[in-house]
Amino acid sequence: MPRTVVAQISDPHIPGPGDELFEASDPVGNLGKALRHAAQKSTAIVITGDCVARAGTENEYRGFADVLNGVDRDVLLCAGNHDESQRLQSTFSLEGRNGRLDYIRPLPDGQLIVMDSSRLGRGDGALDDDQLNWLDNALAGGIPTLIAMHHPCFAIGGPALSSVRLDDESIVGLAEVVQRHHVLAVVSGHAHMTISAPFAGTTAYICPSVAYEFTFRGRDLIYRPGLPQYMEYSWGADGSAFMARVVTVADDPAWLLMESF
Repeated sequence: MPRTVVAQISDPHIPGPGDELFEASDPVGNLGKALRHAAQKSTAIVITGDCVARAGTENEYRGFADVLNGVDRDVLLCAGNHDESQRLQSTFSLEGRNGRLDYIRPLPDGQLIVMDSSRLGRGDGALDDDQLNWLDNALAGGIPTLIAMHHPCFAIGGPALSSVRLDDESIVGLAEVVQRHHVLAVVSGHAHMTISAPFAGTTAYICPSVAYEFTFRGRDLIYRPGLPQYMEYSWGADGSAFMARVVTVADDPAWLLMESF
């Protein structure tokens, strides 16, 4: 039986036409390559926030739309801290609830739930009681579920990095909901690193960025240009045999097809 396959791309930070790029990065090219590659076999594709470079301007969303229009595929969107959630919803005719970009996408063997963890003017994320109650009800049917949002639900460092996640109250509330239901994984971006950690009886994943990646050199946080890469999650009937992997789209001719081992 075919597996359900969800591709997660994150933090493309697409600039508007004429806007300045991050040094040495190619977010437009990387996002296009990742989208075209993921579209070949994915059941669904989701971009988990920071769709645009800085402040969610009309010009930035014009640049982002140009990239999406180059791929003949419906792409699901999350709001990040560099997005303007209301403008994102109106520009791309997205249906949210109570002003937030929260929605459910049914899948052949499960569902994808997208949650809006962005808060205008804040770097960290939050989920309010209304969102958590809605999530609890959406999970009550026992359907295998992948939950996607921009902000991670676990700490990746000390107090200096506390803005690179949900706030403490939201993490506790989300864990209380998740542990009661059949959640395959909670997936996010924002940190520009590839990390996974146990969370409330399941696993939380942070997707790499196609724009630029952070890493640590001692105590210092440094960055390098991103790659055309994404996370791929797949599972069988009833959520069985769940797997996650990083996919990097390579132009290198050294990657050859193996006919046999």
